[in-house]
Amino acid sequence: MNTNAAETIVWQGSPSQWTNFGSYLLAVLLMAGVVAAYFLTTVGPILLLGLIPPFLLVMGRWIGTKSQRYEVTNERIRVSTGLLSRRTTELELYRVRDYTVVEPFWLRLIGRGNLIVETSDRTNPHLVLRAVTGVNSLKDQVRANTERMRQLRGVRDIEINPQ
Repeated sequence: MNTNAAETIVWQGSPSQWTNFGSYLLAVLLMAGVVAAYFLTTVGPILLLGLIPPFLLVMGRWIGTKSQRYEVTNERIRVSTGLLSRRTTELELYRVRDYTVVEPFWLRLIGRGNLIVETSDRTNPHLVLRAVTGVNSLKDQVRANTERMRQLRGVRDIEINPQ
């Protein structure tokens, strides 16, 4: 087995902030309600403190999505999450069993989709790369490199169907 070839990055990216659209919309509506209540009542400036929870919701969602990174190489998939403390999960491509592309309408509008990877890995049986650009091209790249790594390592996937 010749694994002397250098590992190269095939694709890298992160989820789109559009995955947080519902939370962002809720926060905007809550903020608009607080501002309207400020102008329509005589409670005073203390009412503006009601802007803090929606703002914190938006910031938490934005930072959580922004701090998630995906990297696909010719040998593995890496998913890194976290802002202050980072957690990186790796999945060897030869363990990939199946791929599913899910393109919800609202993600298709912006040219994104979800890639769901079914694996034989015990810690990551289902890996989802959420709201990524060029999802079909990414699936094809993962598939091609999965087949290459299986051949390189001599790995065969055996399915047993009990009758």
